[in-house]
Formats: sequence, C-alpha cells, structure tokens
Amino acid sequence: MKKATIKQEVSFEGVGLHSGEFSRIVLHPDDGGSVRFLIKGETIPAHYQYVVNTNHSTDLGKRGVVVKTVEHLLAVLYILGIDSVVVEFLEGFEVPAMDGSGYYFYKSLKDLVYEIDQDKEFLEIEKPISVKNCTAKIDALPSKDFSVEYIGSVEGALKDHRVKFKGNAKDIVFARTFCYDYQVEALRNMGLAKGGSLKNAVVLTKEGKPYNREGLRCKDEPIRHKLLDLIGDLSLLGKRLKGKVVSHYGGHSLNYQFVKALSEL
Repeated sequence: MKKATIKQEVSFEGVGLHSGEFSRIVLHPDDGGSVRFLIKGETIPAHYQYVVNTNHSTDLGKRGVVVKTVEHLLAVLYILGIDSVVVEFLEGFEVPAMDGSGYYFYKSLKDLVYEIDQDKEFLEIEKPISVKNCTAKIDALPSKDFSVEYIGSVEGALKDHRVKFKGNAKDIVFARTFCYDYQVEALRNMGLAKGGSLKNAVVLTKEGKPYNREGLRCKDEPIRHKLLDLIGDLSLLGKRLKGKVVSHYGGHSLNYQFVKALSEL
C-alpha cells in the first residue's frame, strides 16, 4: 500500500478556537513521506516527540515555536490516508477551527488524494496493551484491520455510550468540539476558548441540552468528536495502525501517553 499526498494546494482560514487569533494555512503537496507544519521558518513534524501541550488541545512545538490545536486536521488526513503534506502557516499559529469539526477539511481534501512512490509504514498490535489514569483507560487489541471505539457520556443525556469508527469518515468528521456551560469561565480564565463561539463549538447545559439553535447533529455528537480527537492524536505515531483501539473516557493527555506506549512496541 502506497503513501499519499494531495494533488494541489488547499487553503483554510479562520479564527483559532483557543487563541482567538485569525489563522491562514496552506496545505502543499509533498513527497517527503510525512506530515509537517511550516511556521516562522521552522519545520515541525506531526509526531508525538514534538507534543508540547495536551490541555484541551494537542499542540506541537520546536525551539519555542508552537502550532496549536492540530488534532482535527490530522484526524482527517489520517482517515483519508494522506501521509505526506506540508501545512504552511501564512498567518497565526493555530489551525483554524472552521465549524469545530473536521467536515470542511474532509470536504476540501477527499477528492485530492494522490499516491506517491513510497510504501506506508504500519505498526501491528500483536498483544493487548493498556494505559490508564485515575478516570480513563485506553486499550489496544490485536486485529487485522484498524478500528477505534470510544466510550463516553453526555451529561444528562447519555452514559457509557459507545461509538465506533471502522473506516467510514462520515461517521465522525461532522462532529463538533464541545464544552458545558459551567466550564466556559474556567476555560477563559486559563486563556483558552478565546475564539470559541456557537459557530465553532457546541455548548451544553448540565442536562445535555445545546445552546446552539440548530441543536446537535446527532444525539451522540460530543462522543463522536472525542473519537475524532483520538484518531488525530493516534496519527502522531507516524505509522498506520493495524489493531483495535478502545478508549474509555480518554482525552488528549491519555491519548499522548498511549501513543508513546505504542512507540515502544
């Protein structure tokens, strides 16, 4: 199976979810065999070794230069099988939030996948492994195919609900980032969610009701978004996975620990 890039340049622009700053990025076709971010003259590989923050987003950095909130774009690239592309920042430092999901990235890139003369690299899960913290756990199990599951809850609506990804992008790319109304002030006090609005995020009451006038795109949209985040973080391994991954309430920090554990196999 061959690696892939894109047929032509593609641009995205908009506000960053956490920074609140305007960003403009261009994805360039490339045959280098990996995904890299180009910003302020610095090239930052999309690899777990360059992770500098996992607090409410996955950020990469090198020599003090940071690219923020890379997970939604990286998830779409992984789902589409795009292994080799340069993401250049023309303005800003955070990947544009778009509508808070991976939909616009997917829509623009899905017909541009182009094979290059390099073989994809795979990591096959040969025996069960697990990482956990005090509230969450991620397991990897042997399987001939790649699949991901997420078990999570929507307060007041769904408990221990399971969603699955087995290759159909339309199952998850539409799912928007979310938070609860009682979390907004704390996020802002941490200097986060400065660009967040009902145009690029779902805000829920503690009863699970959305403030967004259009409502949820499906009843388990927030849990599907966690699955999108997980796939984006898994892509930082730098290889395609053969195995089944099951996350029980995991987030970016545990995802990162899990990828590091996979790298040691």
